[in-house]
This record gives sequence, C-alpha cells and structure tokens, in this order.
Amino acid sequence: MKRACYLLLLIVIGFTTLGMGSFGGQDSVETPEPNRIYTAMLIDQSDVSMSLEKLTCNGQTFITGEMGRARLSIDFLKISAIFFYVEDDKVRAQVILNDGQKVSLYMEKNIPWYGKATFAAVRIETKDIKTIDTLVLKK
Repeated sequence: MKRACYLLLLIVIGFTTLGMGSFGGQDSVETPEPNRIYTAMLIDQSDVSMSLEKLTCNGQTFITGEMGRARLSIDFLKISAIFFYVEDDKVRAQVILNDGQKVSLYMEKNIPWYGKATFAAVRIETKDIKTIDTLVLKK
C-alpha cells in the first residue's frame, strides 16, 4: 500500500511538472542595439551571403582575440574585411585593416555575431562565418 502511494505521488508530480519549460522550441533572435551602425556583406561557411546592418560581435562594435600571448581588441572603424579559418578549437581571423595592413588573431568559435538583413534578424557564430566584407560605418 505504501509503495502504491509513492508511485501515485510520483505520477502526480510528473504530470504537474510536465508543462514546465519548453520542448526545444527556437527562441527569436534579438539584435543588440549597437553604439554605432555598421553595414557589411557576410558570407557563411556554406557560401550563403547576406547584406547586414547593425552588425555586432557579441553585441559590440569591435572584435577581440589573441595574437601570441596578447589579447587584442580591434574597433570595426579600423577594419575593412575579415576572413575566418576554423582551426581545431579556435578560429583564426585574418583582419584586413583600412590601411591594407593584415592582422591575424585567434577567436573563440562560439562568439555570436548579430545583424539585421532586410528580411530577418540574424545570429551566427564565429565558426560559421567565412568572410565579413565591406564593413562600413553608416552615417
């Protein structure tokens, strides 16, 4: 009898908590509001390209990564293009500066990038980006 009561209690608790949480549904993409508005052409690793406005890296208008043992932050204002190469557990970002100089730095794979296309809000992780080109400050 005692066992039956415990089983009944377990079943009741199970049914009452069944509705809690989600069933793996997708969350909507919220694009952060950047301090400056940048537009760019983004090409992903599948060669799908889209023009984005309000481009940010983790909600910021600069990228951070490691060059040797140093940690760098490069403002979008200084960047004309970025090429991404997936290497083991990191991504190598080849940054082309406005003056033509090239800087190579390593970034974490899962850093989210956000932007707005004309048809949708976009979120993509660093490991899924191939190129960000024509990075321009919108006035």
